Amino acid sequence: MISYHSIEDIVNLCNENNMSFWQVILRADASERMAAEDASFATMRDMYRAMKRADAEYDKTLKSPSGLSGGDGEKMRKYNKDGKNLCGPFMGLAMEKAIKMGESNACMKRIVAAPTAGSCGVIPAVILAYEECFNVPEDKMVKAMFVSAGVGAVIAENASIAGASGGCQAEIGSASAMAAAGLAYLEGGDAECISNAMAFALKNMLGLTCDPVCGLVEVPCIKRNSAGAVNAISSAQMAMAGIRSAITPDEVIDSMRRIGNELPACLKETGEGGLAVTPSALKIKERLN
Repeated sequence: MISYHSIEDIVNLCNENNMSFWQVILRADASERMAAEDASFATMRDMYRAMKRADAEYDKTLKSPSGLSGGDGEKMRKYNKDGKNLCGPFMGLAMEKAIKMGESNACMKRIVAAPTAGSCGVIPAVILAYEECFNVPEDKMVKAMFVSAGVGAVIAENASIAGASGGCQAEIGSASAMAAAGLAYLEGGDAECISNAMAFALKNMLGLTCDPVCGLVEVPCIKRNSAGAVNAISSAQMAMAGIRSAITPDEVIDSMRRIGNELPACLKETGEGGLAVTPSALKIKERLN
């Protein structure tokens, strides 16, 4: 039976068994669920297609009940279409998709919480934009999803993916690390490259607070999804260039857990600190009340 509890475990299993990163995760998942590998792959394919449907069903006319979100994804689409994109087609599209998915979540449309609802825009933004820009076969996209899932599983086991326990570093940070790993795989990176992409992305998000205005997963959460997608892309590119993290991936995850434990409760999804108590936020709260 193949099992893993750290990024180092996955890399070692890849090397010892001459397997790709995604294969290790697939086999471990099939073993844990006592399912055939093709059934596990089919389940992940369904997850990927659900992300695609959620992206395709974005409705630019919807506003969230609070009125704090809705329509910004369409603004990004128009900006990109008008040729004003500062970031290039791939990154610009990823930013657009991340905002759209976050808005869909706020507007109560169906999304895939990967790893959480608050960070639901990061992975589909990067992965779906990649497929759209580079015309990659669906099977390879599903394999990238397994890579992302494996990284997420390690983070969940050894740290946290919940803002209430670890701050937003545990949500957008984890999602960004997962997306970076999947993207590195799509670009042809080996297990070492994938793990370094993950490490860069998570390092860049360490200490990120969870400070939702009025306790709603809208401000600043939706725009952070876009930032998390951009962070994932830059992290994967650094890893693909051969740059290596001075801190090992597992030590980065351990650091996130320690930082999360040290963050005060007011910065962990309680809406009692950070941006949530600014004068602008208090005016919004007064209006909503």
